[in-house]
Amino acid sequence: MKKILLLFTLSFLACFLSPDARSWDELGHATVAKIAQDHLTPKARKILMKYLGVPLAAIASDADSYRAVWTMDLGFIPTNPDDARVSFLKSFDFSTPLNISPWSHSITVDENFKCFPTDNLDGAYINNDAYYVSKLAKKLRDDAENMDSHERYKAIALIVHFLGDMHCPMHIVYLPANQLKGHINVEFQHKKLVLHNFWDSTVFEMNFPKSISCMDLAYYADTATAKEILEITEGDVFDWAGRSAEKCWPLNDAWHEGDTLPWRYHLEVRPILLSQLRDAGYRLAKVFNEIFK
Repeated sequence: MKKILLLFTLSFLACFLSPDARSWDELGHATVAKIAQDHLTPKARKILMKYLGVPLAAIASDADSYRAVWTMDLGFIPTNPDDARVSFLKSFDFSTPLNISPWSHSITVDENFKCFPTDNLDGAYINNDAYYVSKLAKKLRDDAENMDSHERYKAIALIVHFLGDMHCPMHIVYLPANQLKGHINVEFQHKKLVLHNFWDSTVFEMNFPKSISCMDLAYYADTATAKEILEITEGDVFDWAGRSAEKCWPLNDAWHEGDTLPWRYHLEVRPILLSQLRDAGYRLAKVFNEIFK
């Protein structure tokens, strides 16, 4: 009975929070992972293959597939006061043994596009997958060989996914100016849609044929020189998050509820789409190259 109740609760939560359940589409995440795979050092590539048994692209969307038991973003941490929790969680029984982590698939930056180094801002939970990448990378760097194989796999898969997420324009919370993450209704080519969903899937569907693979898309996106890659990967994960947020700010600030996107908007944003996928791939490679150096 307890198992049935647990599964029901997980299903309920997954449905309740489904609007944020996807980012960059599976193709986008696989492309980021493919670019990273191509820029791994031989040592990092060998170790990751030993741990995973498959290339990074094969696990790039696992954090979405297993979101209900891996990274459900409940919008709280257990130590938060009631008024910092979303309404339905104020009476939630936190002693219930749910295998859920309050980990977000988004980042939060301040008015200067600086990413916070935590997920707890003055006692309130904030979206910050850059913080989790940092924590998971340290865990792998310190003791990957001795970790439980499932937890190690999960840590690697989360890093792969979160690096992609923090480069998705609509997975950024701007404090205090824009906290919507693109959850506004707009019109595009006579169809009503949510701006967030445009970046999660429509932008891929409109720009590329259905038959395109992550290998093909990685080939289109992976265009930087060695010098440019060094510039793109300079700094740490929080620096990258901040630069990604600054680059994507115009895409968030330009539109409001009820606006109509230009007819060729998908083509207008194609360059930044490719550059964000590219930058995420290079930075993901750097994370693993440093973990397994």
